[in-house]
Amino acid sequence: MPEANPAQPISLLNAGPRPLPNNRDAEVAVLGCLLLDPRGTLDHARAHLEFEEGPPSFHDPHHQTIFDAMLEMDKGTSGGEIPFDPITLGDHIDREGRLEETGGRVYLAELLNSVATAANSQQYIEIVRQNAVLRRLIALCVDTVDQCYERKSEVRVMLDNIERGVLEVTGLAESHGLVLVEDLVGEAVDYLDKLRKGEQGILGVMTGFPDLDNLITGLQPGHMYVIAARPSIGKTALALNMASNIALGDNGLSVGIFSLEMPASQLVLRLLCSEARVGQPEIRESSLRRARWEAVFEAGDRLHEARIVIDDSGDIDLLELKSKARRMKRDHEIEVLFIDYLQLIRGSGRANQTRENEVSAMSGAIKAIAKELSIPVVVLAQLNRQAEQQGQRPKLSHLRESGAIEQDADVVAILHREREAQYAQEPGAALEAELIVAKNRNGQTGTVPLTFLPAFTRFESRVRVENDDIPKNM
Repeated sequence: MPEANPAQPISLLNAGPRPLPNNRDAEVAVLGCLLLDPRGTLDHARAHLEFEEGPPSFHDPHHQTIFDAMLEMDKGTSGGEIPFDPITLGDHIDREGRLEETGGRVYLAELLNSVATAANSQQYIEIVRQNAVLRRLIALCVDTVDQCYERKSEVRVMLDNIERGVLEVTGLAESHGLVLVEDLVGEAVDYLDKLRKGEQGILGVMTGFPDLDNLITGLQPGHMYVIAARPSIGKTALALNMASNIALGDNGLSVGIFSLEMPASQLVLRLLCSEARVGQPEIRESSLRRARWEAVFEAGDRLHEARIVIDDSGDIDLLELKSKARRMKRDHEIEVLFIDYLQLIRGSGRANQTRENEVSAMSGAIKAIAKELSIPVVVLAQLNRQAEQQGQRPKLSHLRESGAIEQDADVVAILHREREAQYAQEPGAALEAELIVAKNRNGQTGTVPLTFLPAFTRFESRVRVENDDIPKNM
């Protein structure tokens, strides 16, 4: 057996020249349908074959030239006009000096006669688009191989670019056509009617806090939610309560958590004690009665069935965060993502870049993740020290290190409670807290009253909890 030559990699790209995916007959048929029935075909063709960047949608460059000329001629025409025919189209291309290279007027006439009816135009367009997507995927793979050999960028940067490129190609394969407002009005009215009736299916992901859900209409896909507070106020506890409510709710949605501050084992302990309404000090002191232990086991059974995915990698940067979030979505189908917390994400480390610029970049990237994965992302953030000055109530301007957080977020909620009240109450007593919705891009702002149970690191809606409801160790 001859010895393998490591300098000659085994690759499909070295298997010799092969034609790129294309279907000339389908391309001819699409152009023929456009000439035969411009108004009935053009909108669908534009929506599926007009790509903003990258390789053209038609494999034959002459066909692409003809298609581009059709799109140009359609600009400025009213909806009832027929924008072109073989004569006007030929004249337009001739004025650009490209008529002969596209086959001349004779070829335009042949295109018109290539199909007897435009009834199958959508099927022809789909064949052309699918081949265009395949060519883009091949181009992405070739470019990936070139990047790997040249190594002009860090491997992590290359991987992020490749993932983004694949998602862009995926988006092309799932492209949607243009729609008219008149086609959506009925659907919009139906949505508002269901919203008025409070139908659960029309709302976003429910956090388990009814007053908050009513105010922000649940957590909506593609939106970025910020929960801000000073240290030790309870923002991690609130986020975990939301996560468990979502995962343990009637729909049992999958939840992803990035914990940059606390190990996963500690998060699970918190989840377990909060769900069982048992304090860790009670367990350490061995003072729990049997009934309370049974509550712990029952909570453990419920959490065991919950779909909660935790990544507790410390010192994570934006590229790692984006890559892992994509994997969570792909492998575990997460419906909502929590990040604890924004200011712990590692910056790019670029020279002459201020911390404020780094945080701004992180905020923008998290918003992009929400849109890319089409899930709500809840990110925790810290407020600056001014939020605790005497007589001050926390507000948007107290967001630490960056005003970009306020700009990027769809909803900013500030968790607030008086620290002094915790020390004035009896140990284990319920404390008043509030979640101030200071920004709500698609709705009203307001304040959501909450009750904090420090013994269990648990928040509840205030109307649901009284001190008498708190389990006592009898």
